[in-house]
Amino acid sequence: MGRGVQISAASVEGIPHAAEPRSTIIVNADDWGMRLKATDRILDCVRHGSVSSTSAMVFMEDSERGAELAREYGVDAGLHLNLTEAFTAKDVPARLREEHVKLMRFLRKGRRGKVVPNPLLAGAFEYVVKEQLEEFERLYGAKARHIDGHHHAHLAANVRGQKLLPQGTMVRRNFTFAAGEKSWLKLRVRAFQDRQLARRHSMTEYFFDIAPLEETRLRRVLELARTADVEIECHPERDAEYDFLMSDGLAWLGYAVTVTQGYRLRGSHVSNARVREEDAVKTPHVAVCICTYKRPAELKRLLRDLDRQKTDGLFTYSVVVADNDAARSGETAVEEMRGAMRVPVKYCAEPEKGIARARNRVIGSADGDYFALIDDDEFPEPDWLLTLLKRCREYGVDGVLGPVKRYLDDGAPQWLKRSSLYDRAVQPTGKEVEWRGARTGNALLKSAVFAGNEQPFDVKFAAGEDQDFFRKKIEEGRRFVWVSDAVVWEELPPARWKRSYFLRKAMLYGSYAAKQPDCGAKSVLKSLVAMPLYTLALPFALLAGQHRFMTLLVKLCDHLGKLLSLMGIRPFHDEHVSE
Repeated sequence: MGRGVQISAASVEGIPHAAEPRSTIIVNADDWGMRLKATDRILDCVRHGSVSSTSAMVFMEDSERGAELAREYGVDAGLHLNLTEAFTAKDVPARLREEHVKLMRFLRKGRRGKVVPNPLLAGAFEYVVKEQLEEFERLYGAKARHIDGHHHAHLAANVRGQKLLPQGTMVRRNFTFAAGEKSWLKLRVRAFQDRQLARRHSMTEYFFDIAPLEETRLRRVLELARTADVEIECHPERDAEYDFLMSDGLAWLGYAVTVTQGYRLRGSHVSNARVREEDAVKTPHVAVCICTYKRPAELKRLLRDLDRQKTDGLFTYSVVVADNDAARSGETAVEEMRGAMRVPVKYCAEPEKGIARARNRVIGSADGDYFALIDDDEFPEPDWLLTLLKRCREYGVDGVLGPVKRYLDDGAPQWLKRSSLYDRAVQPTGKEVEWRGARTGNALLKSAVFAGNEQPFDVKFAAGEDQDFFRKKIEEGRRFVWVSDAVVWEELPPARWKRSYFLRKAMLYGSYAAKQPDCGAKSVLKSLVAMPLYTLALPFALLAGQHRFMTLLVKLCDHLGKLLSLMGIRPFHDEHVSE
Protein backbone atom coordinates (compact mmCIF):
# COMPACT_ATOMS: atom_id res chain seq x y z
CA MET A 1 0.00 0.00 0.00
CA GLY A 2 1.03 3.60 -0.42
CA ARG A 3 2.60 5.90 2.11
CA GLY A 4 0.39 6.85 5.06
CA VAL A 5 -2.31 4.27 4.31
CA GLN A 6 -3.41 2.48 7.47
CA ILE A 7 -4.85 -0.62 5.78
CA SER A 8 -3.27 -4.04 5.61
CA ALA A 9 -3.97 -6.84 3.20
CA ALA A 10 -4.06 -9.26 6.13
CA SER A 11 -7.03 -7.44 7.62
CA VAL A 12 -9.24 -8.53 4.71
CA GLU A 13 -7.68 -11.85 3.81
CA GLY A 14 -10.21 -14.47 2.84
CA ILE A 15 -13.21 -12.14 2.61
CA PRO A 16 -15.58 -13.42 -0.13
CA HIS A 17 -16.13 -10.17 -2.08
CA ALA A 18 -18.59 -11.71 -4.50
CA ALA A 19 -20.96 -12.66 -1.66
CA GLU A 20 -21.18 -9.11 -0.35
CA PRO A 21 -23.54 -6.41 -1.66
CA ARG A 22 -21.63 -4.13 -4.01
CA SER A 23 -20.59 -0.65 -2.92
CA THR A 24 -20.95 1.79 -5.82
CA ILE A 25 -19.17 5.05 -5.14
CA ILE A 26 -18.29 8.31 -6.89
CA VAL A 27 -14.63 9.25 -6.49
CA ASN A 28 -14.20 12.81 -7.74
CA ALA A 29 -10.74 14.39 -8.07
CA ASP A 30 -10.52 18.14 -7.52
CA ASP A 31 -8.20 20.77 -9.11
CA TRP A 32 -7.99 19.49 -12.71
CA GLY A 33 -6.25 22.21 -14.71
CA MET A 34 -4.92 24.05 -11.68
CA ARG A 35 -1.34 23.04 -12.55
CA LEU A 36 0.44 20.32 -14.55
CA LYS A 37 1.10 17.95 -11.66
CA ALA A 38 -2.51 17.96 -10.50
CA THR A 39 -3.87 17.32 -14.01
CA ASP A 40 -1.39 14.55 -14.83
CA ARG A 41 -1.97 12.66 -11.59
CA ILE A 42 -5.74 12.87 -11.90
CA LEU A 43 -5.49 11.55 -15.45
CA ASP A 44 -3.38 8.62 -14.19
CA CYS A 45 -6.09 7.75 -11.68
CA VAL A 46 -8.94 8.13 -14.19
CA ARG A 47 -7.18 5.82 -16.66
CA HIS A 48 -6.45 3.39 -13.83
CA GLY A 49 -10.16 3.28 -13.00
CA SER A 50 -9.84 4.52 -9.41
CA VAL A 51 -11.32 7.98 -10.06
CA SER A 52 -14.79 8.52 -11.54
CA SER A 53 -14.62 12.15 -12.59
CA THR A 54 -12.87 15.41 -11.99
CA SER A 55 -13.65 19.04 -11.22
CA ALA A 56 -11.92 21.41 -13.62
CA MET A 57 -10.68 24.89 -12.84
CA VAL A 58 -10.74 27.60 -15.50
CA PHE A 59 -8.46 30.62 -15.93
CA MET A 60 -5.59 28.59 -14.39
CA GLU A 61 -2.16 27.71 -15.79
CA ASP A 62 -3.13 24.24 -17.05
CA SER A 63 -6.79 24.86 -17.92
CA GLU A 64 -6.32 24.83 -21.71
CA ARG A 65 -4.24 21.63 -21.74
CA GLY A 66 -6.58 20.03 -19.22
CA ALA A 67 -9.57 20.58 -21.52
CA GLU A 68 -7.68 19.01 -24.44
CA LEU A 69 -6.75 15.96 -22.34
CA ALA A 70 -10.35 15.60 -21.12
CA ARG A 71 -11.58 15.43 -24.70
CA GLU A 72 -8.79 13.05 -25.75
CA TYR A 73 -9.31 10.54 -22.92
CA GLY A 74 -13.05 10.99 -22.34
CA VAL A 75 -12.64 12.36 -18.81
CA ASP A 76 -15.91 13.38 -17.16
CA ALA A 77 -15.10 16.94 -16.04
CA GLY A 78 -17.35 19.32 -14.14
CA LEU A 79 -16.67 22.89 -13.05
CA HIS A 80 -14.56 23.53 -9.94
CA LEU A 81 -15.85 27.02 -9.18
CA ASN A 82 -12.98 29.17 -7.94
CA LEU A 83 -13.69 32.21 -5.78
CA THR A 84 -10.79 31.87 -3.33
CA GLU A 85 -7.61 31.15 -5.36
CA ALA A 86 -5.85 33.68 -7.59
CA PHE A 87 -6.18 33.05 -11.33
CA THR A 88 -2.83 31.97 -12.82
CA ALA A 89 -3.59 31.96 -16.57
CA LYS A 90 -1.87 34.68 -18.62
CA ASP A 91 -4.89 36.04 -20.48
CA VAL A 92 -7.43 36.67 -17.70
CA PRO A 93 -9.56 39.77 -18.51
CA ALA A 94 -8.67 42.74 -16.30
CA ARG A 95 -12.20 43.25 -14.97
CA LEU A 96 -12.55 39.56 -14.11
CA ARG A 97 -9.28 39.57 -12.21
CA GLU A 98 -10.33 42.73 -10.34
CA GLU A 99 -13.77 41.44 -9.33
CA HIS A 100 -12.30 38.05 -8.42
CA VAL A 101 -9.82 39.67 -6.02
CA LYS A 102 -12.75 41.34 -4.21
CA LEU A 103 -14.41 37.99 -3.67
CA MET A 104 -11.18 36.36 -2.48
CA ARG A 105 -10.69 39.04 0.14
CA PHE A 106 -14.25 38.63 1.40
CA LEU A 107 -14.33 34.82 1.49
CA ARG A 108 -10.85 34.42 2.97
CA LYS A 109 -11.73 36.48 6.05
CA GLY A 110 -13.48 33.52 7.65
CA ARG A 111 -16.58 31.36 7.41
CA ARG A 112 -18.95 34.33 7.48
CA GLY A 113 -19.15 34.44 3.68
CA LYS A 114 -20.49 30.91 3.63
CA VAL A 115 -23.40 31.87 5.88
CA VAL A 116 -24.06 35.61 5.49
CA PRO A 117 -24.46 37.16 2.01
CA ASN A 118 -22.77 40.43 1.15
CA PRO A 119 -25.21 42.59 -0.88
CA LEU A 120 -22.40 44.96 -1.87
CA LEU A 121 -20.69 42.11 -3.72
CA ALA A 122 -23.78 40.71 -5.42
CA GLY A 123 -22.71 42.07 -8.80
CA ALA A 124 -19.17 40.72 -8.44
CA PHE A 125 -20.46 37.26 -7.52
CA GLU A 126 -22.83 37.20 -10.50
CA TYR A 127 -20.15 38.35 -12.94
CA VAL A 128 -17.35 36.03 -11.75
CA VAL A 129 -19.57 32.93 -11.63
CA LYS A 130 -21.03 33.71 -15.06
CA GLU A 131 -17.57 34.14 -16.58
CA GLN A 132 -16.36 30.81 -15.23
CA LEU A 133 -19.47 28.97 -16.47
CA GLU A 134 -18.99 30.44 -19.93
CA GLU A 135 -15.24 29.73 -19.96
CA PHE A 136 -15.90 26.11 -19.03
CA GLU A 137 -18.38 25.81 -21.91
CA ARG A 138 -15.85 27.35 -24.31
CA LEU A 139 -13.07 24.97 -23.24
CA TYR A 140 -15.10 21.78 -22.98
CA GLY A 141 -17.69 22.36 -25.68
CA ALA A 142 -20.64 21.81 -23.33
CA LYS A 143 -22.19 23.25 -20.22
CA ALA A 144 -20.95 21.90 -16.89
CA ARG A 145 -23.09 18.92 -15.84
CA HIS A 146 -21.81 18.82 -12.26
CA ILE A 147 -20.41 21.70 -10.22
CA ASP A 148 -18.57 22.04 -6.93
CA GLY A 149 -16.22 24.68 -5.55
CA HIS A 150 -12.59 25.24 -4.68
CA HIS A 151 -12.62 25.45 -0.87
CA HIS A 152 -16.35 24.71 -1.33
CA ALA A 153 -16.96 28.21 -2.67
CA HIS A 154 -20.20 27.07 -4.36
CA LEU A 155 -21.72 26.98 -0.84
CA ALA A 156 -21.14 30.72 -0.30
CA ALA A 157 -24.32 32.49 0.78
CA ASN A 158 -24.27 34.81 -2.25
CA VAL A 159 -23.96 31.91 -4.70
CA ARG A 160 -26.86 30.03 -3.10
CA GLY A 161 -29.05 33.03 -2.39
CA GLN A 162 -28.59 34.60 -5.84
CA LYS A 163 -29.17 31.19 -7.47
CA LEU A 164 -26.09 31.61 -9.64
CA LEU A 165 -25.63 27.92 -10.51
CA PRO A 166 -27.81 26.65 -13.40
CA GLN A 167 -30.89 24.83 -12.17
CA GLY A 168 -30.81 21.08 -12.72
CA THR A 169 -27.03 20.65 -12.54
CA MET A 170 -25.63 18.22 -10.01
CA VAL A 171 -23.84 20.00 -7.18
CA ARG A 172 -21.78 18.95 -4.19
CA ARG A 173 -23.42 18.99 -0.77
CA ASN A 174 -21.76 19.77 2.56
CA PHE A 175 -19.48 17.23 4.17
CA THR A 176 -21.37 14.50 6.01
CA PHE A 177 -20.94 14.35 9.76
CA ALA A 178 -22.67 12.16 12.31
CA ALA A 179 -24.45 13.64 15.31
CA GLY A 180 -21.84 14.66 17.87
CA GLU A 181 -19.01 15.19 15.39
CA LYS A 182 -19.96 18.84 14.94
CA SER A 183 -21.89 21.26 17.11
CA TRP A 184 -25.67 21.26 16.85
CA LEU A 185 -25.60 24.77 15.34
CA LYS A 186 -23.08 23.85 12.63
CA LEU A 187 -25.09 20.78 11.67
CA ARG A 188 -28.26 22.84 11.42
CA VAL A 189 -26.55 25.49 9.25
CA ARG A 190 -25.19 22.80 6.92
CA ALA A 191 -28.59 21.12 6.74
CA PHE A 192 -30.20 24.46 5.81
CA GLN A 193 -27.64 25.01 3.05
CA ASP A 194 -28.21 21.54 1.66
CA ARG A 195 -31.99 22.06 1.66
CA GLN A 196 -31.51 25.25 -0.36
CA LEU A 197 -29.37 23.41 -2.90
CA ALA A 198 -31.76 20.45 -3.11
CA ARG A 199 -34.59 22.69 -4.32
CA ARG A 200 -32.72 23.37 -7.57
CA HIS A 201 -30.11 20.66 -7.93
CA SER A 202 -29.42 16.94 -7.68
CA MET A 203 -26.98 15.86 -4.98
CA THR A 204 -25.51 12.74 -3.48
CA GLU A 205 -26.87 11.61 -0.13
CA TYR A 206 -23.43 11.63 1.50
CA PHE A 207 -20.15 13.42 0.85
CA PHE A 208 -16.74 12.70 2.41
CA ASP A 209 -13.08 13.59 1.95
CA ILE A 210 -10.93 10.56 1.21
CA ALA A 211 -8.49 11.76 3.87
CA PRO A 212 -7.66 10.71 6.49
CA LEU A 213 -6.87 7.32 4.94
CA GLU A 214 -8.05 5.28 7.91
CA GLU A 215 -9.44 1.79 7.50
CA THR A 216 -12.34 2.00 9.96
CA ARG A 217 -13.55 5.32 8.62
CA LEU A 218 -13.39 4.27 4.96
CA ARG A 219 -15.21 1.02 5.73
CA ARG A 220 -18.11 3.07 7.12
CA VAL A 221 -18.16 5.14 3.94
CA LEU A 222 -18.25 2.05 1.73
CA GLU A 223 -21.02 0.57 3.87
CA LEU A 224 -23.17 3.60 3.08
CA ALA A 225 -22.32 3.26 -0.63
CA ARG A 226 -24.07 -0.11 -0.77
CA THR A 227 -27.47 1.56 -0.86
CA ALA A 228 -26.92 5.32 -1.20
CA ASP A 229 -25.31 7.85 -3.51
CA VAL A 230 -21.93 8.64 -1.93
CA GLU A 231 -19.21 10.96 -3.23
CA ILE A 232 -15.60 10.92 -2.07
CA GLU A 233 -13.47 13.99 -2.75
CA CYS A 234 -9.78 13.38 -3.43
CA HIS A 235 -6.65 15.32 -4.43
CA PRO A 236 -4.21 13.01 -6.27
CA GLU A 237 -1.62 15.77 -6.25
CA ARG A 238 -1.01 14.72 -2.66
CA ASP A 239 1.41 11.79 -2.56
CA ALA A 240 -0.47 9.65 -0.03
CA GLU A 241 -3.78 9.93 -1.87
CA TYR A 242 -2.16 9.29 -5.27
CA ASP A 243 -0.44 6.14 -3.97
CA PHE A 244 -3.68 4.94 -2.37
CA LEU A 245 -5.72 5.40 -5.53
CA MET A 246 -3.12 3.92 -7.87
CA SER A 247 -2.80 0.83 -5.66
CA ASP A 248 -6.59 0.23 -5.57
CA GLY A 249 -6.78 1.10 -1.89
CA LEU A 250 -10.57 0.90 -1.71
CA ALA A 251 -10.50 -2.70 -2.96
CA TRP A 252 -8.44 -3.73 0.08
CA LEU A 253 -11.21 -2.84 2.52
CA GLY A 254 -13.13 -6.10 2.27
CA TYR A 255 -15.97 -4.79 0.09
CA ALA A 256 -17.01 -5.47 -3.47
CA VAL A 257 -16.42 -1.96 -4.80
CA THR A 258 -17.41 -0.32 -8.07
CA VAL A 259 -15.99 3.13 -8.75
CA THR A 260 -18.51 4.77 -11.06
CA GLN A 261 -17.40 5.72 -14.56
CA GLY A 262 -18.36 9.36 -14.58
CA TYR A 263 -20.14 11.46 -11.98
CA ARG A 264 -23.30 9.39 -11.94
CA LEU A 265 -26.11 9.23 -9.39
CA ARG A 266 -28.41 6.25 -8.98
CA GLY A 267 -31.37 6.91 -11.23
CA SER A 268 -29.75 9.73 -13.19
CA HIS A 269 -29.86 9.38 -16.97
CA VAL A 270 -26.36 10.41 -17.92
CA SER A 271 -25.06 10.29 -21.47
CA ASN A 272 -21.84 8.38 -21.02
CA ALA A 273 -20.74 5.77 -23.53
CA ARG A 274 -18.77 3.88 -20.89
CA VAL A 275 -21.81 3.20 -18.67
CA ARG A 276 -22.66 -0.46 -19.10
CA GLU A 277 -26.22 -1.68 -19.63
CA GLU A 278 -26.01 -4.02 -16.62
CA ASP A 279 -25.45 -0.97 -14.40
CA ALA A 280 -28.84 0.47 -15.37
CA VAL A 281 -31.06 1.43 -12.46
CA LYS A 282 -33.40 -1.32 -11.31
CA THR A 283 -37.01 -0.91 -10.22
CA PRO A 284 -36.87 0.18 -6.56
CA HIS A 285 -37.90 -2.32 -3.93
CA VAL A 286 -39.79 -1.38 -0.77
CA ALA A 287 -39.55 -3.54 2.36
CA VAL A 288 -42.62 -3.04 4.58
CA CYS A 289 -41.48 -3.44 8.19
CA ILE A 290 -43.93 -4.48 10.91
CA CYS A 291 -43.31 -4.96 14.63
CA THR A 292 -45.93 -7.13 16.34
CA TYR A 293 -46.73 -8.12 19.92
CA LYS A 294 -49.59 -10.50 20.79
CA ARG A 295 -51.92 -9.25 18.07
CA PRO A 296 -52.27 -12.17 15.61
CA ALA A 297 -55.74 -11.17 14.39
CA GLU A 298 -54.73 -7.56 13.74
CA LEU A 299 -51.52 -8.74 12.06
CA LYS A 300 -53.45 -10.96 9.66
CA ARG A 301 -55.75 -8.08 8.72
CA LEU A 302 -52.74 -5.83 8.07
CA LEU A 303 -51.09 -8.48 5.88
CA ARG A 304 -54.28 -8.81 3.82
CA ASP A 305 -54.37 -5.05 3.25
CA LEU A 306 -50.69 -4.94 2.36
CA ASP A 307 -51.19 -7.67 -0.21
CA ARG A 308 -53.62 -5.35 -2.03
CA GLN A 309 -51.30 -2.37 -2.38
CA LYS A 310 -51.17 -0.65 -5.77
CA THR A 311 -47.77 -0.29 -7.42
CA ASP A 312 -48.61 0.97 -10.95
CA GLY A 313 -45.48 -0.90 -12.00
CA LEU A 314 -43.26 1.70 -10.32
CA PHE A 315 -41.85 -0.53 -7.57
CA THR A 316 -41.84 -3.99 -6.05
CA TYR A 317 -42.35 -4.74 -2.38
CA SER A 318 -42.19 -7.39 0.30
CA VAL A 319 -43.08 -7.63 4.00
CA VAL A 320 -40.92 -8.31 7.06
CA VAL A 321 -42.51 -9.08 10.45
CA ALA A 322 -40.56 -8.90 13.72
CA ASP A 323 -42.34 -10.66 16.63
CA ASN A 324 -41.53 -9.23 20.06
CA ASP A 325 -43.42 -12.01 21.85
CA ALA A 326 -41.13 -14.71 23.29
CA ALA A 327 -43.98 -17.20 22.68
CA ARG A 328 -43.90 -16.28 18.96
CA SER A 329 -47.65 -15.64 18.84
CA GLY A 330 -47.31 -13.91 15.47
CA GLU A 331 -45.59 -16.80 13.69
CA THR A 332 -48.77 -18.81 13.13
CA ALA A 333 -50.54 -15.76 11.72
CA VAL A 334 -47.70 -15.17 9.25
CA GLU A 335 -47.64 -18.82 8.18
CA GLU A 336 -51.41 -18.85 7.64
CA MET A 337 -51.26 -15.73 5.49
CA ARG A 338 -48.10 -16.54 3.54
CA GLY A 339 -49.78 -19.13 1.31
CA ALA A 340 -52.62 -16.78 0.38
CA MET A 341 -50.45 -13.76 -0.41
CA ARG A 342 -48.77 -12.83 -3.66
CA VAL A 343 -46.28 -10.63 -1.80
CA PRO A 344 -43.30 -12.33 -0.08
CA VAL A 345 -43.44 -12.27 3.74
CA LYS A 346 -40.46 -12.85 6.04
CA TYR A 347 -40.83 -13.65 9.75
CA CYS A 348 -38.23 -13.03 12.45
CA ALA A 349 -38.40 -12.95 16.25
CA GLU A 350 -37.00 -10.62 18.89
CA PRO A 351 -37.69 -12.45 22.19
CA GLU A 352 -36.24 -9.70 24.41
CA LYS A 353 -38.99 -7.23 25.21
CA GLY A 354 -38.73 -3.67 24.01
CA ILE A 355 -40.15 -1.81 21.03
CA ALA A 356 -36.73 -0.37 20.15
CA ARG A 357 -35.27 -3.89 20.05
CA ALA A 358 -38.12 -5.06 17.83
CA ARG A 359 -37.60 -2.13 15.46
CA ASN A 360 -33.88 -2.85 15.26
CA ARG A 361 -34.64 -6.49 14.53
CA VAL A 362 -37.06 -5.77 11.69
CA ILE A 363 -34.77 -3.18 10.09
CA GLY A 364 -31.81 -5.54 10.35
CA SER A 365 -33.84 -8.27 8.65
CA ALA A 366 -35.15 -6.11 5.81
CA ASP A 367 -33.59 -5.60 2.40
CA GLY A 368 -34.63 -2.96 -0.11
CA ASP A 369 -34.14 0.55 -1.42
CA TYR A 370 -36.84 1.91 0.89
CA PHE A 371 -38.22 0.77 4.24
CA ALA A 372 -41.90 1.41 4.96
CA LEU A 373 -42.88 1.34 8.64
CA ILE A 374 -46.36 0.53 9.93
CA ASP A 375 -47.72 -0.83 13.22
CA ASP A 376 -49.57 -4.13 13.59
CA ASP A 377 -52.78 -2.45 14.81
CA GLU A 378 -53.01 -0.22 11.74
CA PHE A 379 -54.39 -0.78 8.25
CA PRO A 380 -53.53 1.29 5.15
CA GLU A 381 -55.40 2.67 2.17
CA PRO A 382 -54.77 0.73 -1.08
CA ASP A 383 -52.55 3.47 -2.53
CA TRP A 384 -50.58 4.01 0.70
CA LEU A 385 -47.17 2.78 -0.48
CA LEU A 386 -47.53 4.27 -3.96
CA THR A 387 -48.36 7.72 -2.57
CA LEU A 388 -45.48 7.67 -0.08
CA LEU A 389 -42.95 6.65 -2.73
CA LYS A 390 -44.14 9.24 -5.25
CA ARG A 391 -43.94 12.04 -2.69
CA CYS A 392 -40.52 10.94 -1.43
CA ARG A 393 -39.14 11.16 -4.96
CA GLU A 394 -41.02 14.36 -5.78
CA TYR A 395 -39.55 16.24 -2.81
CA GLY A 396 -36.10 14.64 -3.05
CA VAL A 397 -36.00 13.89 0.68
CA ASP A 398 -34.72 11.05 2.85
CA GLY A 399 -38.18 10.01 3.91
CA VAL A 400 -41.86 10.89 4.22
CA LEU A 401 -44.37 10.49 7.05
CA GLY A 402 -48.12 10.15 6.68
CA PRO A 403 -51.14 10.64 8.98
CA VAL A 404 -52.52 8.02 11.34
CA LYS A 405 -56.25 8.41 11.89
CA ARG A 406 -58.19 6.74 14.70
CA TYR A 407 -60.85 4.11 14.15
CA LEU A 408 -63.36 3.69 16.99
CA ASP A 409 -66.36 1.37 16.73
CA ASP A 410 -69.77 2.26 18.11
CA GLY A 411 -69.18 0.58 21.48
CA ALA A 412 -66.52 3.07 22.60
CA PRO A 413 -67.43 5.28 25.60
CA GLN A 414 -68.77 8.74 24.85
CA TRP A 415 -66.05 10.53 26.85
CA LEU A 416 -63.41 8.93 24.60
CA LYS A 417 -65.24 9.86 21.40
CA ARG A 418 -65.53 13.46 22.60
CA SER A 419 -61.89 13.69 23.67
CA SER A 420 -58.88 14.44 21.49
CA LEU A 421 -56.63 11.91 23.21
CA TYR A 422 -56.21 9.87 20.03
CA ASP A 423 -56.38 12.71 17.56
CA ARG A 424 -53.21 13.57 15.66
CA ALA A 425 -52.90 16.69 13.57
CA VAL A 426 -52.71 16.09 9.82
CA GLN A 427 -49.82 18.15 8.50
CA PRO A 428 -49.88 19.59 4.96
CA THR A 429 -47.94 17.76 2.28
CA GLY A 430 -44.39 19.03 1.94
CA LYS A 431 -44.10 20.47 5.45
CA GLU A 432 -40.76 19.69 7.08
CA VAL A 433 -40.97 17.12 9.88
CA GLU A 434 -39.83 18.25 13.32
CA TRP A 435 -38.56 15.44 15.51
CA ARG A 436 -41.03 16.06 18.34
CA GLY A 437 -43.91 15.27 16.02
CA ALA A 438 -42.21 12.39 14.21
CA ARG A 439 -43.24 8.75 14.54
CA THR A 440 -42.82 5.44 12.72
CA GLY A 441 -46.48 4.36 12.55
CA ASN A 442 -46.72 5.56 8.96
CA ALA A 443 -43.40 6.28 7.28
CA LEU A 444 -41.31 5.53 4.21
CA LEU A 445 -37.56 6.04 4.56
CA LYS A 446 -34.66 5.43 2.23
CA SER A 447 -32.72 2.40 3.43
CA ALA A 448 -29.59 4.56 3.34
CA VAL A 449 -30.95 6.39 6.40
CA PHE A 450 -30.18 3.23 8.41
CA ALA A 451 -26.87 2.35 6.76
CA GLY A 452 -23.86 1.92 9.03
CA ASN A 453 -25.94 1.72 12.20
CA GLU A 454 -26.63 -1.71 13.69
CA GLN A 455 -28.99 -0.29 16.33
CA PRO A 456 -30.69 2.77 14.84
CA PHE A 457 -33.26 2.80 17.66
CA ASP A 458 -31.86 3.37 21.15
CA VAL A 459 -32.86 0.43 23.38
CA LYS A 460 -32.79 2.54 26.54
CA PHE A 461 -36.10 4.05 25.47
CA ALA A 462 -39.22 2.20 26.61
CA ALA A 463 -41.26 4.56 24.42
CA GLY A 464 -40.49 7.46 22.14
CA GLU A 465 -37.61 5.63 20.51
CA ASP A 466 -38.92 6.81 17.13
CA GLN A 467 -38.74 10.48 18.09
CA ASP A 468 -35.21 9.96 19.38
CA PHE A 469 -34.30 8.30 16.07
CA PHE A 470 -35.68 11.19 14.00
CA ARG A 471 -34.02 13.78 16.26
CA LYS A 472 -30.61 12.26 15.58
CA LYS A 473 -31.21 11.92 11.84
CA ILE A 474 -32.45 15.50 11.47
CA GLU A 475 -29.39 16.73 13.37
CA GLU A 476 -27.25 14.80 10.88
CA GLY A 477 -28.87 16.83 8.09
CA ARG A 478 -31.49 14.32 6.94
CA ARG A 479 -34.72 15.75 5.56
CA PHE A 480 -38.22 14.37 6.05
CA VAL A 481 -41.56 15.83 4.98
CA TRP A 482 -45.21 15.10 5.69
CA VAL A 483 -47.59 13.56 3.16
CA SER A 484 -51.23 14.25 4.04
CA ASP A 485 -52.83 11.88 1.52
CA ALA A 486 -51.00 8.64 2.46
CA VAL A 487 -53.42 7.56 5.18
CA VAL A 488 -53.35 4.62 7.55
CA TRP A 489 -56.00 3.87 10.18
CA GLU A 490 -55.33 2.79 13.75
CA GLU A 491 -57.84 0.49 15.39
CA LEU A 492 -58.61 1.25 19.02
CA PRO A 493 -59.76 -2.00 20.68
CA PRO A 494 -61.66 -2.06 24.00
CA ALA A 495 -58.39 -2.57 25.92
CA ARG A 496 -57.43 0.96 24.84
CA TRP A 497 -60.69 2.47 26.00
CA LYS A 498 -59.69 2.12 29.65
CA ARG A 499 -58.61 5.16 31.60
CA SER A 500 -55.76 3.16 33.12
CA TYR A 501 -54.29 2.61 29.65
CA PHE A 502 -54.05 6.34 28.96
CA LEU A 503 -52.54 7.14 32.34
CA ARG A 504 -49.98 4.36 32.07
CA LYS A 505 -49.02 5.44 28.55
CA ALA A 506 -48.70 9.10 29.61
CA MET A 507 -46.33 8.23 32.47
CA LEU A 508 -44.26 6.05 30.20
CA TYR A 509 -43.92 8.81 27.59
CA GLY A 510 -43.07 11.28 30.33
CA SER A 511 -40.25 9.03 31.50
CA TYR A 512 -38.92 8.84 27.96
CA ALA A 513 -38.98 12.65 27.65
CA ALA A 514 -36.65 12.82 30.66
CA LYS A 515 -34.00 10.98 28.64
CA GLN A 516 -33.97 13.46 25.78
CA PRO A 517 -30.99 15.86 25.65
CA ASP A 518 -33.25 18.91 25.76
CA CYS A 519 -34.68 17.94 29.16
CA GLY A 520 -32.85 20.59 31.18
CA ALA A 521 -33.64 22.86 34.09
CA LYS A 522 -36.31 24.74 32.15
CA SER A 523 -38.19 21.53 31.32
CA VAL A 524 -38.00 20.31 34.93
CA LEU A 525 -39.24 23.64 36.26
CA LYS A 526 -42.15 23.53 33.82
CA SER A 527 -43.21 20.13 35.19
CA LEU A 528 -42.81 21.24 38.81
CA VAL A 529 -45.09 24.22 38.16
CA ALA A 530 -47.60 22.33 35.99
CA MET A 531 -48.28 19.47 38.41
CA PRO A 532 -49.86 21.46 41.28
CA LEU A 533 -51.73 23.68 38.83
CA TYR A 534 -53.19 20.70 36.98
CA THR A 535 -54.07 19.00 40.27
CA LEU A 536 -56.01 22.07 41.44
CA ALA A 537 -57.78 22.29 38.08
CA LEU A 538 -58.96 18.65 38.04
CA PRO A 539 -62.26 19.21 39.94
CA PHE A 540 -63.21 22.04 37.56
CA ALA A 541 -62.32 19.90 34.54
CA LEU A 542 -64.56 17.11 35.87
CA LEU A 543 -67.47 19.53 36.01
CA ALA A 544 -66.84 20.34 32.34
CA GLY A 545 -67.04 16.68 31.39
CA GLN A 546 -65.11 13.43 31.68
CA HIS A 547 -63.36 14.02 28.36
CA ARG A 548 -61.80 17.25 29.66
CA PHE A 549 -61.00 15.64 33.02
CA MET A 550 -59.13 12.76 31.33
CA THR A 551 -57.25 15.10 28.98
CA LEU A 552 -55.97 17.09 31.97
CA LEU A 553 -55.17 13.96 33.97
CA VAL A 554 -53.13 12.56 31.08
CA LYS A 555 -51.06 15.76 30.98
CA LEU A 556 -50.53 15.52 34.72
CA CYS A 557 -49.28 11.93 34.43
CA ASP A 558 -46.93 12.91 31.64
CA HIS A 559 -45.20 15.45 33.90
CA LEU A 560 -45.24 12.95 36.79
CA GLY A 561 -43.56 10.30 34.67
CA LYS A 562 -40.82 12.75 33.71
CA LEU A 563 -40.09 13.74 37.32
CA LEU A 564 -40.13 10.14 38.57
CA SER A 565 -37.68 9.14 35.86
CA LEU A 566 -35.34 12.00 36.79
CA MET A 567 -35.46 10.72 40.39
CA GLY A 568 -34.39 7.27 39.18
CA ILE A 569 -37.84 5.70 39.65
CA ARG A 570 -39.24 3.59 36.81
CA PRO A 571 -43.03 3.98 36.65
CA PHE A 572 -43.44 0.54 35.05
CA HIS A 573 -41.24 -2.46 34.42
CA ASP A 574 -43.21 -3.73 31.42
CA GLU A 575 -42.30 -1.66 28.39
CA HIS A 576 -45.45 -2.58 26.49
CA VAL A 577 -48.60 -0.53 27.00
CA SER A 578 -50.79 -2.32 24.49
CA GLU A 579 -52.60 -4.52 27.02
